[in-house]
Amino acid sequence: MSSPPEPIVTGLRQVALASAAPEQLADFYRRALGLRTLFETNGMVFMDGGGVRLMIGAKPPEAPVGGDAVLYFEPVIWDVAERAVEAAGATFLHPRAVLQQAEGRDLLLRAFKDPEGHALALLGWRAAS
Repeated sequence: MSSPPEPIVTGLRQVALASAAPEQLADFYRRALGLRTLFETNGMVFMDGGGVRLMIGAKPPEAPVGGDAVLYFEPVIWDVAERAVEAAGATFLHPRAVLQQAEGRDLLLRAFKDPEGHALALLGWRAAS
C-alpha cells in the first residue's frame, strides 16, 4: 500500500454556521467584518472570508446555535477592525492579548461573539507597541 500524496487536501474551502436568522446574521458579518456576500440560495448566505467561503444557513430545529468552533479573522488594520466589531454591536471578551512576539511585531488575539453566540476572534500581526 502506498502513502497518500502530500498534501492530501489543498486547503479549507468553506465553513458553515447554523443560524436562527441567517440573513440577519450575515448582515452582522457584513457590518462587523466587512465580509462580502458571494451569493444566496435556498435560505443560505455564502460570504467571502478571504479565500474561505463562510456559509450561514438555517439551523435544524433541534440543534443549538453556536458550538465548539472558533472563527479567527485577520484584520487589515487592527483599530479599524475593532471599531467595526463594536459598532456592529459586539463586545470584546478581553483586551488584546499578545500571543507571540517577533522582530518589531506582536501576534495579537481579541475574542468576541456574534449576536447568536458563535465564538469569533481577531487574530493577526501588528507592529509592536
